[in-house]
Amino acid sequence: MLMRIDPPVVRLLQRVAAGAQPESRDLALRRAQSAATMRLAAFPPGPDIEVTEHTVPVADGTIAVRVWRPRNPQTPVPAYFFLHGGGWVLGNLDTAEAECGPVASLVPCAVVHVDYRLAPEHPFPTPLDDCLTAYAWLLEHADELGIDPDLVAIGGASAGGNLAAAMCLALRERGLPQPGLQVLDAAPFDLTPMPDPVAAGEPARPGLSVAEFNMFARHYVPEAEAAVNPLVSPLRAADLSGLAPALVVVAEYDPLREQAEDYLAALRAADVPAAGIRVLGHIHGGWVVPATVTHTLVNEMRAAALRHAFAGTLVGPLTPRLIERFAAAEPAPQPA
Repeated sequence: MLMRIDPPVVRLLQRVAAGAQPESRDLALRRAQSAATMRLAAFPPGPDIEVTEHTVPVADGTIAVRVWRPRNPQTPVPAYFFLHGGGWVLGNLDTAEAECGPVASLVPCAVVHVDYRLAPEHPFPTPLDDCLTAYAWLLEHADELGIDPDLVAIGGASAGGNLAAAMCLALRERGLPQPGLQVLDAAPFDLTPMPDPVAAGEPARPGLSVAEFNMFARHYVPEAEAAVNPLVSPLRAADLSGLAPALVVVAEYDPLREQAEDYLAALRAADVPAAGIRVLGHIHGGWVVPATVTHTLVNEMRAAALRHAFAGTLVGPLTPRLIERFAAAEPAPQPA
């Protein structure tokens, strides 16, 4: 199949390839290489945003949290609790600037970015537990952070989107309130091993490969039987009812696209308000390339969803009445 990839993404891939070193098996070096690649998509905060650093106690240690916040707001602001990507193995507070600063400015809101601990040193459930602990910390310290604790959304990119979806399931299991929205960007929803088309003889494609995804998943969940746990693979959950409204964003050429669209369908089947965006011409997470039309518009769509969630207009008050009217309407006459 011919892949029509967005030209700015092609140029970024070319820049990465031009400076690429042989992929290292040394995890520290690979993390450094990944961070260097993400710096090509760096997006520092504008003058309207202030950034503060915080430390959150967790089991057996602490984790860092970075808060991007509009300067000098007159009232407490909503918050977007954000989790970076990196296959549960890579990534840190410096690798997701392109996903934090623009949202903080566009909504506007605080973006609370969590540096959860990484696999394989810290496999499941530690990263998820870190996220849940940091979320509780956010709600507990909302006043001093200048955040409205009643206006909080959860989201993440790639592995971070998986953790965000798992958080919503865990909050429901614990009888805790759902966030106003879950934003699931390029997220995996099933961590059981995927068949590798390259191993079956198909040509390799740019971006995330199935082999890489399977490797990342095994780092996060070393025991194969644990991969069917809904807190690992939300698509395996028997019941998705009662979860937060969702925005699911996926790329046309992402090997995770099918499971993301399946999760969107499952949410809708469970009567969860959910919308999906398929970004044409893009690979896994390709819209993080800054100063491009796609980066701008995906950020605008994400910000619009957050604004509606915070304003309580994501599912409009007229919707139930409109549904009733359509349900009660007489069927259209059939042509003779």
